[in-house]
Amino acid sequence: METTTDRSAFRSTTPSAVTAAPAAPHAATSHEGEAPVLSVRDLNVSFASEAGTVRAVRGMNFDLYRGKTLGIVGESGSGKSVTSMSIMGLLDSNAHVEGSITWHGEELLTKNDLAMSKIRGKGIAMVFQDPLSALTPVFSIGDQIKESLVIHNPHMGERQIRDRSIELLELVGIPEPEERLKSFPYQFSGGMRQRVMIAMAIANDPDVIIADEPTTALDVTIQAQVLDVLKKAQQETGAAVIFITHDLGVIAGIADDIIVMYAGCPVESAPVDDIFAHPAMPYTMGLLGAVPRSDRERSGRLVPIPGSPTNLVDLPKGCPFADRCPLAIDICRQREPNLEAIPGRPGQFAACHRAGEIVEKGLTFSDVYQVSEGVTSKFAGVAREDRAVALDVQGLVKTFPLTAGGFLRRKIGEVHAVDGVNLEIREGETLALVGESGSGKSTTLSEIMSFTKPQAGSVTIFGTPVDDHVARAKRRELRGMVQYIFQDPMSSLDPRLPIYDILAEPLRAQHKSREEIRVRIEELMTLVELNPDQVDRFPTQFSGGQRQRIAIARALAVSPKLLLLDEPVSALDVSIQAGVINLLEDLQNKLGIAYLFVAHNLSVVRHISNRIAVMYLGRIVESGSTAAVFLHPKHPYTQALLSAVPVPDPAIERRRARTVLQGELPSPSETFTGCPFAGRCPLFVSLSKEAQQRCLNERPGLTARADTDPDHLAACHWV
Repeated sequence: METTTDRSAFRSTTPSAVTAAPAAPHAATSHEGEAPVLSVRDLNVSFASEAGTVRAVRGMNFDLYRGKTLGIVGESGSGKSVTSMSIMGLLDSNAHVEGSITWHGEELLTKNDLAMSKIRGKGIAMVFQDPLSALTPVFSIGDQIKESLVIHNPHMGERQIRDRSIELLELVGIPEPEERLKSFPYQFSGGMRQRVMIAMAIANDPDVIIADEPTTALDVTIQAQVLDVLKKAQQETGAAVIFITHDLGVIAGIADDIIVMYAGCPVESAPVDDIFAHPAMPYTMGLLGAVPRSDRERSGRLVPIPGSPTNLVDLPKGCPFADRCPLAIDICRQREPNLEAIPGRPGQFAACHRAGEIVEKGLTFSDVYQVSEGVTSKFAGVAREDRAVALDVQGLVKTFPLTAGGFLRRKIGEVHAVDGVNLEIREGETLALVGESGSGKSTTLSEIMSFTKPQAGSVTIFGTPVDDHVARAKRRELRGMVQYIFQDPMSSLDPRLPIYDILAEPLRAQHKSREEIRVRIEELMTLVELNPDQVDRFPTQFSGGQRQRIAIARALAVSPKLLLLDEPVSALDVSIQAGVINLLEDLQNKLGIAYLFVAHNLSVVRHISNRIAVMYLGRIVESGSTAAVFLHPKHPYTQALLSAVPVPDPAIERRRARTVLQGELPSPSETFTGCPFAGRCPLFVSLSKEAQQRCLNERPGLTARADTDPDHLAACHWV
């Protein structure tokens, strides 16, 4: 790593008067007399690229104290991960680093890689975002934990290593730790692999743990388990934690202080309660306004931050956020604001020329960001039972054979991916299909989209049963009525084709004329709020949110009446996600399209859906209106899912009761005579032995209680 003490090439965004730990605002009180474990001062990181110098981090300052958690939030590309990699000394040789990073007063930026290797893992440890790529696939879990211990404790004996490894796996909640030491990473689920990463991180009782998006790819139930494990690990070691995420709900429940980053700079820092209750920077306000809430009914449209994140190669002269900020004035485009203390709010700092005005007037995100009125639904005032049934699924079954052997393979079992699923969606409504990974949600969508006779059960689309006897012309018509939107727009759009050809492809399949295609593509680009003049560009020239809009436009090209959406916003930043959700709502209201919406983000589900079906191991365990399921969940699995959803409100997070499921989702190849959820059910352990035997031996069907909504069903003997 190239280092230098000459800071003239970069300008700190923090004035010298407030360099005393702006991101650790309680230093004068709760930390009085205590030395910080880690101090970052005027950190600047840049990278050389073909387009020019990328200024990834500019003027980062904070102090980190023992036992405390600092949250760093912001959109992708804001500099969060580069900051953490700078602390760990893991940046490549292309990085140019300036400033100071001290650990217990010891400067880290002047150390070479050999010297840093003695600190990594023992003094400062890291939990990476993707544990599968961070763990070596050819070594057992025991060997990898052993390596993390021996490298810093070369004199440990084999017995000591084994005992410590078992202790670590028990601490992070891995069942049967002695046996699991022999397992390999691919034999663990995502949540268990992340727990192993945490076990390795705390193996040597580090002073600092850096968690870089450790829960991003996890189900909400597994996320809750991992967060609990991380909190427990912090309590056991007393470590200071840097938690990097874009999920404001997660950060509300785990952080003591927060730094908000934009374009490589800290733009606001404060104690967690102040950030959520009284943000003073428009960017922070926009992030909070863009987050859907699982604890509230939908009251209006989300607040998308307009535009895209600033290009770090060609930074503007003034505030990097000015082009996206509704409050920007002339000075914002002329001079970049410093991170300065907010008068009357101890410990809160903001980089905004208008922060004083925001505080004085008590402005909130709804005052700063003007959100247009939503489109009125074409089915407004029409009762649900009077709308046509877009999709009717009854008793849908899909199994996959499990085989073993070499050249002559034999069947040894079955994977019950979808097991007797019933769904009904009517025009103009959204049915959300929710559940953990492996519950059968995406397989259900694939079976519907295959337009072939199902293995068992029936699929009916707008009154037409899908089977082997459907005429070719009718099958083509059905394909035009149903379209699919995938999770990752980049992998679903051909990178070799310009946008015009991508949008024209389904229209050509329907034998539209050249003029009809041209007119329709212009309509589609306008419909998804993109510039029609950009159709000659390629997918790589658009942002993630814009690519998802293009994917939506392609799905709408043939005027479908039913859209199957498989995690369409999970890969997007919260600010971009809000705009796409608003777009989906407007399109549904304008065109009357029905949505089958698969998601694991229950906050998004509550905001966008009318009805919910909860899946577990291929079965629907609860269904009903969104309001009924969220306000009065009946099935213990649904209750656990909802309690695990983080709420972007620190006060609520501190006092709410949480049901954390124990164990992992069973294999779909297992056969259950009774309830498949019994082994993880929090209610099961409180039942009498007779009641438990009923759960184990009798499969519950979807039923409704007589004194509640007859449309609200749950598959539990004790609802």
